[in-house]
Amino acid sequence: MQLVNLLADTIAPLLAADTTYLANATAMKVSLITQPFTPSIDRVLADLTLDAAAPLAAVAAVAGAQNTGKDPVTGNSVIEIKPPAGGFRWNTGVAFAAPVTVYGFALTNGGITTLYGTESLNPPVPLTGDNQQLLAPPLVFVLDPTRIS
Repeated sequence: MQLVNLLADTIAPLLAADTTYLANATAMKVSLITQPFTPSIDRVLADLTLDAAAPLAAVAAVAGAQNTGKDPVTGNSVIEIKPPAGGFRWNTGVAFAAPVTVYGFALTNGGITTLYGTESLNPPVPLTGDNQQLLAPPLVFVLDPTRIS
């Protein structure tokens, strides 16, 4: 059975405001993924290597209900993860000791124990020196009704 837009458009606001997951009072976190991976609906946190060391530790999203809307080109419902002031940004700082390649981003609960989604970078981004910055693109879930049946 094919889902129709009426129902698909209802899912995004419900999920974005669900206090168990995306709208929890404890802010979700975005972490850097430092090993190659392929985004998949079946992905779990244990599949990924996250950088937890300063200065590349997880960045907290804005707690509470997330933004929703419709993509004007595709008509798909979208949920945008609210970034903190300045965005999801990492800076290697001074005396950066460990070069690392960033393959993408992981969205998790505040305790970094449950994976909600991943975003890959193509190409991966090498961080090799002092004062290099990486800014994540807008983190958006797209609810395509043609892929839900």
